[in-house]
Amino acid sequence: MTESSLPAAGWYPAAHADGQPRYWDGSAWTDGDPATMPVAVQHDPGAVEGEAERAFLRRPMMRRTGLIATASALVVGLLLGGGLGGSTAQSEVAALEDQVAALEVDLAGAEDVASANDAALADARADLDDALADLATASEALTTATTQMTEMETVATASQTELDARAARIADLEGQLSVRAAPAPAPAAPAPAAPAPAAPASAWYDNCTAVRNAGAAPIRVGDPGYAKHLDRDGDGIGCE
Repeated sequence: MTESSLPAAGWYPAAHADGQPRYWDGSAWTDGDPATMPVAVQHDPGAVEGEAERAFLRRPMMRRTGLIATASALVVGLLLGGGLGGSTAQSEVAALEDQVAALEVDLAGAEDVASANDAALADARADLDDALADLATASEALTTATTQMTEMETVATASQTELDARAARIADLEGQLSVRAAPAPAPAAPAPAAPAPAAPASAWYDNCTAVRNAGAAPIRVGDPGYAKHLDRDGDGIGCE
C-alpha cells in the first residue's frame, strides 16, 4: 500500500487490536496514551437514541449511506491492520462485507415497515377526517332538530292556551243554554175563595138590607128566607 493511498489521520477499528478503535496518524497506527491522542467526538447513546430512530425513519437513504460509510471505514481499518499486522485481514474483510450486506437487507426491511407505517398513518388520518365530518354533520342535525322541537313546543303551548279559552267559552255558553232551557215555574194556584156563609135553613129577612148583610143576596125562590116582599117584580129573584 503506497503512502499516497493511505487514509487520512483519524480513529479507525484496528484489526491488530481486535477491532478496538486506534488512532491512525496518516502513516502508521499509534498506540500511545489516549490522553495525548486527538479526542474522537463521543455521543451519549441514550440522549440521541430517540432522534436517531426518527431520523432513520425520515431519511432511510441517508441511513443506508451512513451504514455503508461505517462499514467502509471498518474495511479500511482492517486493510491497514492486515497490511501492517496479520494475514487474516482478507477473511475479516469478507466477514465485514457479509455484515454490510445483512445490514442493507435489514435496512430495506425497515424502509418497508416505515412505508407501511406511513400508509397506515395516512389511512388513520383519513378515517379521523371522516369521523370529524360525520360528527359535524350529526351536530348540525341535532341543532336543527332541537330548534324544530322548540318551535313545535311553542306552537303546542299556544294551541293549548287557545283550546283552554275555547273550552271555557263553551262551558259558559252551555251554562247560559241550560238557564234558558229550564222550564218556567208554574204560577201559584190562587187561594180558594172563602165560602159564602151558608144561609140558615130557615130565615126571615125584613128587607133586602138584611139579606145583603147576611150575604144571601140575591135571594131566589127556594133559598132560605125568600119571601114575596123581597121579590117586588115577582121574577123569582129577590134583592137583585
